[in-house]
Amino acid sequence: MKTIHHNLPSKERLILELFRIKAIEFGRFKLKSGAISPYYLDLRLLVSYPYLLEVVADVFWEELRLMQFDLLVGVPYAAIPLATIISYKYNRPMVFVRKEQKQYGKKKQIEGVFHSGQTAVLLDDVISDGKSKEETLTVFKNDGLKINDVLVLLDRRKQTDKKGEIYGCKLTAIYNMSEVIKILLKHGCISSLLEEQAKEFIKTGDLE
Repeated sequence: MKTIHHNLPSKERLILELFRIKAIEFGRFKLKSGAISPYYLDLRLLVSYPYLLEVVADVFWEELRLMQFDLLVGVPYAAIPLATIISYKYNRPMVFVRKEQKQYGKKKQIEGVFHSGQTAVLLDDVISDGKSKEETLTVFKNDGLKINDVLVLLDRRKQTDKKGEIYGCKLTAIYNMSEVIKILLKHGCISSLLEEQAKEFIKTGDLE
């Protein structure tokens, strides 16, 4: 059932909806590193909520409309549906990268229409260590495509600045985790105790 908060700014509204569908969840979660986190992010759930994908597209577009690019590309696999809905809604062409190069036919690793010298903007749901971005950037460089900007929905790392650099590209995050926590506390979705636990984990925990 939809519970979009239409009277709120889209950026704030999206966080509340992600919390509602448990794409942002609080509790005790064991991460890949073995660390116990007070929150967990699963933005792959978005594919089951088409109306939320549209909200995500609008939030991404607020940043994308200021960038110069020929193509959209989503990091596989989580960001491919995000790039697709943005491509459709705002009529901008996209391509996507296979995890592994085809061993038959044209043996392509990049799917879609492109030519050497074009500029693409790389989209992803979250950033932690950035490894998946590096792999995608390498494929594009090998095919003569240029990426100047990497745009992610959520930066889960410890820094609070939402702009930076990654592998020679300008990195922009629409949210960081501190901002997410602030929004959820403001609307009574989490307690002040959970807020403190999450802020402490951001400051001292192993986020990978």
